[in-house]
Amino acid sequence: MAVVPEGGNTSESAPTASGKKGLGAAVSHLFNREAEISLDDVSSAANEVPASRPALTPRMISLRVSIFPTLAGDAVVLRLMNREDMLLHIDQLGMVEGTLALFKRLIAKDYGMVLVTGPSGSGKTTTLYSLLQTMRAKEKNIVTLEDPVELRLEDIRQSQVSGEFTFASGMRSILRQDPDVIMIGEIRDPETAENAVRASLAGRVVLSTIHANTTLGTIPRMIDMHVDRSLIAYSLNGVVAQRLVRKICPDCRIGYTPHQEFLAYFKIDPAQQTFTKGAGCEACRHTGFRGRTGLFEVLYFDDTVQTLIIERAPMKELEDYVAKSGIKTLKQDAMEKALAGITTLEEAGKVV
Repeated sequence: MAVVPEGGNTSESAPTASGKKGLGAAVSHLFNREAEISLDDVSSAANEVPASRPALTPRMISLRVSIFPTLAGDAVVLRLMNREDMLLHIDQLGMVEGTLALFKRLIAKDYGMVLVTGPSGSGKTTTLYSLLQTMRAKEKNIVTLEDPVELRLEDIRQSQVSGEFTFASGMRSILRQDPDVIMIGEIRDPETAENAVRASLAGRVVLSTIHANTTLGTIPRMIDMHVDRSLIAYSLNGVVAQRLVRKICPDCRIGYTPHQEFLAYFKIDPAQQTFTKGAGCEACRHTGFRGRTGLFEVLYFDDTVQTLIIERAPMKELEDYVAKSGIKTLKQDAMEKALAGITTLEEAGKVV
């Protein structure tokens, strides 16, 4: 949620990418009382307060505050992080049965790397934390390197990048801690990528995120960071691509016909299907949506994928193999969840 300055003593709350104003009035009040907020702990590098905890509801919620100076005044973006929403079992993430089975196959090994990709705010950290919770039950020595630590997890040694303690230098330190599992908040430079790959090849499980739009898009991204193709092929167990969509409110569900643009995009004949949306009610604050769920695509690096990568096969050949293997794509998952009445076709189409 963003608070946009309008000059003088006024401000306006605006929705962020999630499309929800939610606590707009309260946030505007917070912005106009900014002088009363202690900003002593604001990071000089990012102007963020990573872990203030306001009593907004009976539940404990972490609040990340980002403040950016503009000519009209400070612009404030708030990110609310509910511990209950972020500590989900992997069965609660929203994966359909076949995708979930493939996902569990990725993490069944005691070595190798699993990457999660998606835009900001797509739930990547929630997925990583779910994996850590699952692995914690196996009494592993788990070490994390995050930017920042969003939630504190029991029995897991969490660390946070700061100043000269970067992802690259932090990885060098972590490798001396004899970890079984390493979680890196993001692979964003060649040195971190190389250390992550070598750690996974040395018999450790490495979990991380990377900026790519699709599962296969991680391959050229790793190559851009100067990782050898053979190392990519043999170090990666697989990749998870994900997005978040809002769920239709169950209390005000009605039938409707989706916009023609989205029917055409998903190649759906409206005469053969029925669709629902939320009309808006008090339970959903008249938005028509309540809660969110994930859309997922999971790519397992089997022998064929490894061979195609090593032999420098064109991306089209990799895409054709993935399509023939029956892997459910993000687009297919989005369409099926819209047809099942979990979300709307428009909501699904906007993110895939």
